Amino acid sequence: MPGRTLAAHPGRIAVGADLCKPGLPGLRELCYARSVQRRATTTRIERTTRDGTVPGLGGVPLHFTEVGRGEPAIVCCNGFGVSTFFWDYLVEHFSSTHRVITWDYRGHGRSGSPPNAEPGDFTIRALAEDLLRILKARRVRRAILVGHSMGCQVILEFWRHYRDRVAGLVPICGAYGSPFDTFMKLPRSIGVPVFRYLHFLGTRAPSVLFLGLQWTIRQPALLYGLGRAAGILPPTARYDDMHRYFRHLSEMRARTFWTLAGEMQNHSARPFLREIDVPTLVVAGESDLFSPLELSVHMSESIDGAELLVLPKATHTGLIEQPELINLRLEKFIAERIETRAPAPIARLSSRRRGRLASPELADRSA
Repeated sequence: MPGRTLAAHPGRIAVGADLCKPGLPGLRELCYARSVQRRATTTRIERTTRDGTVPGLGGVPLHFTEVGRGEPAIVCCNGFGVSTFFWDYLVEHFSSTHRVITWDYRGHGRSGSPPNAEPGDFTIRALAEDLLRILKARRVRRAILVGHSMGCQVILEFWRHYRDRVAGLVPICGAYGSPFDTFMKLPRSIGVPVFRYLHFLGTRAPSVLFLGLQWTIRQPALLYGLGRAAGILPPTARYDDMHRYFRHLSEMRARTFWTLAGEMQNHSARPFLREIDVPTLVVAGESDLFSPLELSVHMSESIDGAELLVLPKATHTGLIEQPELINLRLEKFIAERIETRAPAPIARLSSRRRGRLASPELADRSA
């Protein structure tokens, strides 16, 4: 059965039937105007309640922040090269009614990196295993998983292995796999070979190839201006938000950058999209060049009962461009699709199933 796609082509925005009725004709314009207004504000979250470190897969220290109370918990998974700051607007909105947990991937932000890291230490599966350890440490039995960009792949991979721990999925502005197949809307025959070549060089001389990229990223005003001029960044993308992103990306280890980029391309959730049976809200940017709208449409149509929200004029950073609209729609989605569902019991996986895993570390399944 195709998903409940509420907006299936550019220029249309889906926010739920009752929000689109004649009584609210200006919702789209209102949310867009509020996003533009927000560019001049500097309000930040000041009510962090719990902050700490959890041992991840292989003992890698993972930093987390937990704000608010209330179930089901909302757990946010970042994009590639991003720390937790992109979630500030969502945390501020939902922490009055839900536990909201943000965390840094291994090799990102305030989390550590594996000593003597091997390629297998930076896979989408490894990040999903780290997420499991975050949930266990914070005693979260079932969570609404929200992922941005690469975080979409992480939450889909987590559902694949630990579906009883998932109350709902919210992939935002991301691909379900192999993102460089459609990156910048280049033909696959061009984009993929170029990426493979850069990845080949990057994994063999990571610091040399990363040096030029780091220099560019360390000029945030220049990069922001170029992004605006090229139409990659819209007026609703605040400089302060993008500055923090550029700074964080410039501080990543070169080998982590190239290794994880390759693993993103190697991973795909396409084979099991039609198996997903939890409430799902797919959020897409109408003008996203990194994860084009067509990918989100296909994802929403492949997942039974999935809904699709298209952010008007938004790019790949729609999460921080139009947070008001995302928060409004997510609040409605949780109320209608998740909080009315009875939670399913968490089943312990049998030792027979555990035995098929690749390593003892990945076999840790205790609830």
